[in-house]
Formats: sequence, structure tokens, C-alpha cells
Amino acid sequence: MRMTKKVFLDLAIYMIGFGLIIGIVFPLFTYVIGIPAEYLSNYLFIIGCIVAGVVVGVFNVILVNIVVGKRLNILSTRMQYVNENLKNSDNFDDEDCLKRCHIPVDSDDVIGESANSFNELVKSFLTTLKSESSIRKFTEIFTNELDLEKLSKKALEHIIDYTNSSAGVVLIDKGGKIEVSASHLIKNTESLLDMEIVHKSFSNNQQIKFNFPNDIKIEAGLLEFYPKAILIEPISYKNEVLGLVLLASTNEYKDIDINQLNVYTHGLSLGMHNAIIHDKLEQLAVLDSLTKIYNRRFGMERFKEEYSRSVRTNNPLGVLMFDIDHFKKINDTYGHIIGDQVLINFTNIISKNLRKGDVLVRYGGEEFMALLPGSSTEGTCIIAEKIRRIIEENKIVHGNQEIKITVSIGGTSFPENNTDNTEELIKIADDHLYNAKALGRNQTVCK
Repeated sequence: MRMTKKVFLDLAIYMIGFGLIIGIVFPLFTYVIGIPAEYLSNYLFIIGCIVAGVVVGVFNVILVNIVVGKRLNILSTRMQYVNENLKNSDNFDDEDCLKRCHIPVDSDDVIGESANSFNELVKSFLTTLKSESSIRKFTEIFTNELDLEKLSKKALEHIIDYTNSSAGVVLIDKGGKIEVSASHLIKNTESLLDMEIVHKSFSNNQQIKFNFPNDIKIEAGLLEFYPKAILIEPISYKNEVLGLVLLASTNEYKDIDINQLNVYTHGLSLGMHNAIIHDKLEQLAVLDSLTKIYNRRFGMERFKEEYSRSVRTNNPLGVLMFDIDHFKKINDTYGHIIGDQVLINFTNIISKNLRKGDVLVRYGGEEFMALLPGSSTEGTCIIAEKIRRIIEENKIVHGNQEIKITVSIGGTSFPENNTDNTEELIKIADDHLYNAKALGRNQTVCK
């Protein structure tokens, strides 16, 4: 039965009241046990008994406040500290809270159980808070980063930090080929690509975890340290494995970290999917869909850049224009599918025989352009003639037939042919190309 809104005040009233009742009843009790009746008629004795009962009640209240109230006050103070810091959870210091919120457990009763439960609650709360903060920061990574390698690197660093791993690597599937996208403290990452457990995780889309006994060491220089546990987590989007995260630790992984890792890889899969789509869109924007070389729009932008650099540094810039001879006849005779194969084979030959840094562009249809930074007219002509001869000697086998093609080439170089812009330089090379055709095709006109 509650008398006030304060538990300890109710307790004080009950204890003092109980002491008062005992003081009143006590004289009657003394009569029962044989105390002479004359003592019972002594008002001082009766008053003394009542006062003694009240004093005992007050003393009990004081003891309860000291023994129980003190511990409840500690619990209340710790709760208030947690509540105040919840308002600014981003600056919540885990270590500081564990020290300031911890309540000593010094009894095996309900008070001790309450203190222990509070301590465990604080630990769980801090773990949840840390997870939420970590996931929030991780979400910012994959929502703000569209570069696949940068995304992988930032995500790996975050996951390693959260799981207290010692090393890790992110592997991605690029068209059926596994490649390393990011790594941390992994030695000889290429050796991972042939590991059976890696291929198993890719093919089965399943997490793999195993611990090493203390006397087992990883051989072949795979890692720079001897791990105690390895954890592999697939990164899948709509049941399609895009890649996986491989982590190594000198300690065994906790169940909570293993379970939480799936949340990270799920978020990472979304980021990876977006990055892959972005990369494909970028490629579509700059590459010709058939030959996989630069398309005309992007090629002309590169041409302007190279031309400006050539003018600024006074270094030569060679330009070649290619046109496959009688290409329409090939399409009419063998069909467009074979015609496409001819174009692909043609661009592959040119690409292999250009220098590093040269730029090949599909200018239109069966016409191509090559930019040769640093190449004089003489050097440009030598490269053009070399390509013409290789193409003439090359053949494409179709059924029982061999398809051979030839190419006409026009070339020039800046500043030997001094021009004011890229259009004029292209026109000179294009004019030389038409001269080559007029001379009977399968020719190089370069000057």
C-alpha cells in the first residue's frame, strides 16, 4: 500500500509506525512473561518503550538508506549519465562510459543482480551504438564513392577496423576473372586467386570461417604474419556474387562480428553494383561498342588535348587515317557478322602495333584514326607502312574460305605540316588517304 510517491518515505513511515506499535505492545508482552505489574503502571517505562520502538524504526530507516539507498543512488547516477550522453551519441566515448557507468557487484542478492544486469545492459548498448555508428559511416562510403577500387579500399579499411582484423583483401569478379580490388598487409595477393576456398566461396556464395591451431603456420608467403583465424564473406547482389572479402586475424572472430559482417557486405554489394554500372556507363560513353576502342566523340576530345599539348611543348604529333578497302563488298559477300569480325580483327592488329600512349579511334564505319604523340612525319610513315603490310599478310578463316583485306592509309604530322587547329590536321591526313585510294588502294601516302 502506497502512502506517498516516494518509496523511502513510505518505508520510513512504515518502520517508525511499526516501532511505535512495538513500543505500545511491549509493556503488555513484559506482563505475559512475568514482569511485575507495578512496572507496567510506570508511565516512564511505557514512554521509554514507545520511544525505543520509534528509535529502532528511525535507525532501520537510516540503515536502509545507507545499505540500499546508496546502491540505488549509484544506479540512478549511472543511468542519468547514459541518458545525458545519448543526446550527443556521436561523441559518446565507449571506454569512458564503461569506466563511469560500471557498478561494482558486491552482493549475491537482487541488488547485486540489478547491478550486474545494468553493467551488461550498458555493454550491449555500447556495442549497438558502436555498430550503428560504424554502419552509418560505412553507408556514407558506398553512397559517395563510385570508383570501384577506391570503394573497395575504403570499405576494406573500415571492415578491418570494425572486426579487429590484422589483414584483408577484396576480390572482385570481372567477367569471370577474379581480380584483386584492394588489399591490406596481404603479401603476394595473386596467390589468393588460385586458393580452393576462394573459388568455393565464389561458387557456393557462402561464408567460410576456420581457425588455426597455434602450431600451424601459413606457408608460401601468403601473409606477413601467422593468423589464428581466416574469415571469407561473399559480396553478393541479388544472389550474384560480385566479389568477396577475405579477413585474417591473430585472434578468433567473435560471433557478433561475424554476424555483423553480413550487414557490411550487403551494403558493400549495393555500392559495388552501382560502381560497376557507373564504370560500364563510362565505358559506353568513351568506347565503341563493337571494337572497344575510343569512339569518335571521345577520340576528338583526346585529339584536341594532344594537339594543345603538342603546340604548348613544341613536340610533334602524328596523325593516321585508315580505311579498309572494299569493305562493303565483304559485308555483301559474307554478311554483317563476318564484317564485324573483320573490324574487330583489324583494330586488334593496329592496337598491337601502335606504341604505348598512342590513341586509336573509330572515326566512322570502316574508317579509323590514330594519334601518335611525339611522332614526326617520318616516324608516322614508318608505323603506317608497317601496319599496312601486316594487315595485307593477315587473314580471317571463315568455313573453308580465307578472307583477306587491305587498307589504305593517309598520314601527316604537326608541326611539319603547320596547322591552326585539329580539323585542318585531319583534313591533310584525310586528303592523303583519298590519294592512296586513287593510286589503287592498299597504299600509304604520308607526308
